[in-house]
Amino acid sequence: MRAAFLCLFLATACTSATTPATGPQDFSEVWSQGVADYVGVAKTSTSATADGVTTFEFDVKSGPICLRGDPFRMAVRDQKSDDLMIFLQGGGACWSGFCLAVQKAPSGIPNLDVLDPTKTSNPFRGWNQVYLPYCDGSLFAGESDTDDNGDGKVDRHQHGLRNLTAALDIGVKQFPHPKRIVLMGSSGGGFGTIPAIVLVRKLWPDAPILVVQDSGTGTGKQGDPQFLEQLVNEFHVARFFPPSCTACTTSAHLTPLLDWEMARDNNLRVAAFSSYNDSIMSGVFMKIPPEQFKKGLLEATDPLHAAYPDRYKRFLIDSTMHTTMLGDVSGIVGSDMSAVTLPADALPTLATIVIGNIDDTKLGTQTMAAWLAAAADNTPAWQDLLAP
Repeated sequence: MRAAFLCLFLATACTSATTPATGPQDFSEVWSQGVADYVGVAKTSTSATADGVTTFEFDVKSGPICLRGDPFRMAVRDQKSDDLMIFLQGGGACWSGFCLAVQKAPSGIPNLDVLDPTKTSNPFRGWNQVYLPYCDGSLFAGESDTDDNGDGKVDRHQHGLRNLTAALDIGVKQFPHPKRIVLMGSSGGGFGTIPAIVLVRKLWPDAPILVVQDSGTGTGKQGDPQFLEQLVNEFHVARFFPPSCTACTTSAHLTPLLDWEMARDNNLRVAAFSSYNDSIMSGVFMKIPPEQFKKGLLEATDPLHAAYPDRYKRFLIDSTMHTTMLGDVSGIVGSDMSAVTLPADALPTLATIVIGNIDDTKLGTQTMAAWLAAAADNTPAWQDLLAP
């Protein structure tokens, strides 16, 4: 189980760089392990439409649930487009040794940056939207219930797979035949795009998929693969991870499954953003010096660009910035701070957090907005861009 989880969440090659892409649906090894077990299982309890956005709330008895037992919600915006954005929200992570996480799912879709249908610089402004709040702290992958204090009651409901599946069930019913899909995630949602790929491909077998990772590239704690072992044990996510991904037991990072996926799906591209010195990833979650995070970031992503130079490209800046596609910290944690578990030792770093936006984040003259537009259309302007 540990080997399999590390394969998903670690970023050295699971397969060699010479492994040929064999087609857009060659994920049967993972599907046979039960990744799609919850398709069609969840039941909605309510739905409501406001300002063109429909929010669906799920019956907790049918599986989807937030960290402390609150209902899971998701939302859609139908703009009558042939294109579909699936957005996985950020909001921390939670395990027995540390917990900084959003624990409730709000209604609606925040009108921020890449989610703003009126923002002229937003290359996805006219796309249909499937929006997933993140409220269980397991990177959209968990399948566990944990009693932390030994009183016989569940303290952590980490049903990331069930939440993800329930939302995608709604998404495929609302938008069954998109011509192209962007699967985007910020922070913890960026990490979550990696396990989500195999389920998105199961439900939409033919559409080209562009994965956009916003400060969630899959970089782990450089030099310390044991950092992830606790997550492996607590989240119980082995069903995502193929036995054939042989490098999964050795890396300290989180994306060899991404390598495995890209080797098997030539209709899959990835656009990854991070800062070299991301203060939240390095200082809050990993508790390592920024220079160690930068080293790990390059160690994790260099092999992917080398293996798939036309399909895996990065936008890496020299900054402490954490996320750049929502433009406001409320886009990650929402406006209800009572719904966020905040450890006291994280508060000093959080007080200095730098959040970017798609217009002001630049490398040279290239803005994030322009880079994303080029990625969406797969034009020559979509380049692998790294700050010195």
